[in-house]
Amino acid sequence: MKKLPIQYHHGYRHGLQQPGQKVKINLSSLPDNIDFDLIDSWLENYLELKMEPEPVNQIIDPESRIAFSILWRILLIGRYLQQIARIPVFDIGVILEVRRKIDHSFQWESIAFVPVVDNLSLEIVGTAYRSSMAVMNWVLKNYRVSGTPVKLYKAVEENVLKSLTAMVRSGISTIPVLRVAHLYNLPVRHLGTGIYQLGWGRKSRLIDRSSVDSDSVIGSKIANNKFSTALVLRAAGFPAPDHIVVSNADQAASAAAKLGWPLVVKPADRERGEGVTVAIRDRENLLAAYKTAAALSKVILIEREVPGVCYRLLLTNGKLLYAIRRNPRSIEGDGKHTVAQLVRRVTIKNSRKPPWLMEKPYPLDKLALTAISSAGFNHDSIPEKGVWVPLRRIESTAWGGHIEDVSELVHPENRIIAERAARLFCLTNAGIDIISTDIAKPWYENGAIINEVNYAPYFGGNDIAKSLIPFYLEKLMDGDGRIPVEVVFGSDPAMKEGRSRQQAFIDKNVDCYLTSHNLTLTASAEPLFFPFESLFNRAAALLMNKNVEALILVVQTDELLKTGLPVDRFDRLIHVSDDIADWRDPQTKVSSTVRQELLQQLSFHIKACDWVNDRSDVQAG
Repeated sequence: MKKLPIQYHHGYRHGLQQPGQKVKINLSSLPDNIDFDLIDSWLENYLELKMEPEPVNQIIDPESRIAFSILWRILLIGRYLQQIARIPVFDIGVILEVRRKIDHSFQWESIAFVPVVDNLSLEIVGTAYRSSMAVMNWVLKNYRVSGTPVKLYKAVEENVLKSLTAMVRSGISTIPVLRVAHLYNLPVRHLGTGIYQLGWGRKSRLIDRSSVDSDSVIGSKIANNKFSTALVLRAAGFPAPDHIVVSNADQAASAAAKLGWPLVVKPADRERGEGVTVAIRDRENLLAAYKTAAALSKVILIEREVPGVCYRLLLTNGKLLYAIRRNPRSIEGDGKHTVAQLVRRVTIKNSRKPPWLMEKPYPLDKLALTAISSAGFNHDSIPEKGVWVPLRRIESTAWGGHIEDVSELVHPENRIIAERAARLFCLTNAGIDIISTDIAKPWYENGAIINEVNYAPYFGGNDIAKSLIPFYLEKLMDGDGRIPVEVVFGSDPAMKEGRSRQQAFIDKNVDCYLTSHNLTLTASAEPLFFPFESLFNRAAALLMNKNVEALILVVQTDELLKTGLPVDRFDRLIHVSDDIADWRDPQTKVSSTVRQELLQQLSFHIKACDWVNDRSDVQAG
């Protein structure tokens, strides 16, 4: 028996845009008088789960229809649980079968095809859908009960999300970008360790969070150290921070004497505001700030504070995409309530959300009171509607922040130095942080500096960025990232037809490759050797090959019925002949039933209806 080699990718089936696998889901006795409208309202209100309409199904038995409806919601919850664990699953899945168990008339068993992500543990699938069933069972018992489901939230967070997140490495920017890629039908494959391939062949690109394959490794290395960043910026004539590296408290005090107050203390090698203290004006606060930073890093910067706030200029493909003002954690006034009341109200509202959807806390502690006082308020002040009162001095990952879109305000000179800095660091995508009193004024007039150059900047976490992801992908990708893929089905005559189709592309100056399970030909008709005989694996490998501008797949065995398709969509299916071989035993022809099942799977993924059938002219030669 000839076995297929290990697959590095999962196959596509049933018309889904993502690859997947079959799962069995069994249901016990169904509750009476289920109100699905009320259940859907509960899921939307308490989990913020976006509901999707049930697909049309042909199940006639009323009880089986109820089972189908429950299963559909289990698939939705399974997708939801994976997404909040930063697993990029966007297809819902397909329910293939629902039936009563033969030996238990009050139980139902079903088969569904659910999406999976390449090179992630299949334990994710089991964990996600077992947990989804548990959540759905809880909802069926409790959806008529009012009140925040605290116990359910705790169970999901501790028993589900911890397990799922431990099995995946995914950056915070990954899901927003891949969600839009899926929406716009760009092919996506996970290559491992959080790196994804968008597109096929010549049109493919690699991304990791918001970084791309054209970003410089050297540039990213420099950008990851604030001292090195400032050193390079100053050498290249950019306005940069004035700071001193220290490794103990005595050196920090000495640096303060040289630089003068006010000061900023921060770790040299941490990101997103971690360990940063600003507005330091005396030795006591200096030493406290040093202790905070030293808990995170061995290399500490004592920096002369520059007046102003931080503006993030997000560059993509070397050009400004948007700019935001990064205000500290703030509370918005309504003209009716005090600052303390506003904080209390928003804190209560936030506490009712699932833990994984909660915002950063709204503190009213000593640091908050200092920030409030510095802005001219106190906890009893009643800020006017639309006025934002800061609860911290700076924006940071630990505390969060309040952002404003200032893209239209950026002075051309500030845009120019941001774009120049990105080019200096050889970064296609970069977050350039400018400290300025007013981003509408040129940097050389108000003493602004480039505070940081960020590799793989946080992207997609706010409404401004989310609205621009389609534009980002449009500039990143060549069209929809797809190359022409055609399938020729049949035995030996199919190879002749495949060569003819390959030549038709080559005549148009398109580098087209052809492959069957055991033969691959380049655009120059030279054999390309692989360590396996597998149409699926050869096709998947060619889709990663930057030389490939079009691809012909010659299907001569029923292998793809076992593996699934290597692509989610192809442009043409040419049915040359019926006598394809069994992939386990190439000397044996498959039955008509197997052949029709394979053709059906192919038909799910053909673009439009370009199916050339019964090519007797080809068979005759």
